[in-house]
Amino acid sequence: MTSNLTSRWTTLYTRTLPTLAQSSQPTWPVHLDHCFARIILDAVIGNSTSSRPDETPTPWTAKLKSPAVKNMSPQQLEACIELGEAIAEGRIDLVELDQRSLTVRGKMLKGEKRKREDVPGDAAPDMKKSKKPSRSQQGDIRAAMGAPPTTPPKSPSPAAVDPALSSEITSHPTLTPFRRRVLLALCQVPSGSYTTYLALSNHLSSSPRAVGNALRNNPFAPRVPCHRVVAADGGMGGFGGEWGPKGKHNGKKVRLLKGEGVKVDAAGGRVMGSPWSGFK
Repeated sequence: MTSNLTSRWTTLYTRTLPTLAQSSQPTWPVHLDHCFARIILDAVIGNSTSSRPDETPTPWTAKLKSPAVKNMSPQQLEACIELGEAIAEGRIDLVELDQRSLTVRGKMLKGEKRKREDVPGDAAPDMKKSKKPSRSQQGDIRAAMGAPPTTPPKSPSPAAVDPALSSEITSHPTLTPFRRRVLLALCQVPSGSYTTYLALSNHLSSSPRAVGNALRNNPFAPRVPCHRVVAADGGMGGFGGEWGPKGKHNGKKVRLLKGEGVKVDAAGGRVMGSPWSGFK
């Protein structure tokens, strides 16, 4: 169980959140994996968001030996995953979490003078003249978090949408305008890639739940590849009208993804790699 939690946590902060930040969240204060780890670990381990008198907020390193991923309890891993997923789905204010994390580390908020002991890599993003950490420094920070440096792969171009299929979708008598938009957008996801409900919802200025509902009972499957949409944390999500890894059709979704070259973990519960979000 712990190894699965570790894998989920590592994927969440090294791939899922940075990819979302780069592709569809330009207003997020941080974009790098070690920054997401800092914010979440400070909140969960260091209690940076706590206002209780018996809990003194500190950097996570004051309470947990580095690397964090090798020393966290299952409960701590679950809490970090839960918070990370809430950030990915927009249910938590990342700006506020970042400011609280910087505060417990002695950093100043926007408009205030930085302290001399500030460490590159933890600086607030609105300090435009602050020196960026070198690649070697970023690598050292990532190693402390428990993961090696990552290089984001080049995203493939959108798939060409079949004009005949596009015409069928737009003229279908029972589809709402929103469902048509969702299905047409999904046609852009190339074979061998996957996207997420969150990425689709960001492209359509909607919500992951609305996208999930729109994909139910897809009348054009598999030509409109709803099997290429997964949850923000890499979980399989829904398929064939059922949800989750115990869903009746989950195995078929896994087989379809694997058949197209998408890597899935040994348990068949989560995809591996970065989600595609190159919608046009």
